[in-house]
Amino acid sequence: MADKQPEITVGDIDSAPTRLPEAEDKTYSSDDFDKLLNRVDELATDNQELRDLNGTLRNRKEAAEELNKLIGPYASKAFYFMCCYSTVVGAFVFASGATFWGLDGFKLDTSVLEFLVGSTAVTVVSLVGMVLTGIFVGARK
Repeated sequence: MADKQPEITVGDIDSAPTRLPEAEDKTYSSDDFDKLLNRVDELATDNQELRDLNGTLRNRKEAAEELNKLIGPYASKAFYFMCCYSTVVGAFVFASGATFWGLDGFKLDTSVLEFLVGSTAVTVVSLVGMVLTGIFVGARK
């Protein structure tokens, strides 16, 4: 329970002060008022700058989250395409040079084989480069 306050009696009137204590009479100059206004303006400006910065950072965070959502599926699709393309090119190169049951396989011209192998290398390097650039540089500066 809360402490009880002592009851006020008629005798307390005799010991009560007759007037309130005097307050300090401090006068302020217009320079003090101007300094105060300038400080309030500075604080308002700082507050607005921080709000703007907060908004910018919030937008960047939201953009990074959206990029993270987009990068995953595209990275896996690019990797799947690269694997399939490399497998098909490998099968062509293997079939071009292999013989089956004593029969010669089909023969591809050397320039066609060079194009297939070169395009495979370009595909692998460029797709891996794009995915890694998107993941590590573009989305996360």
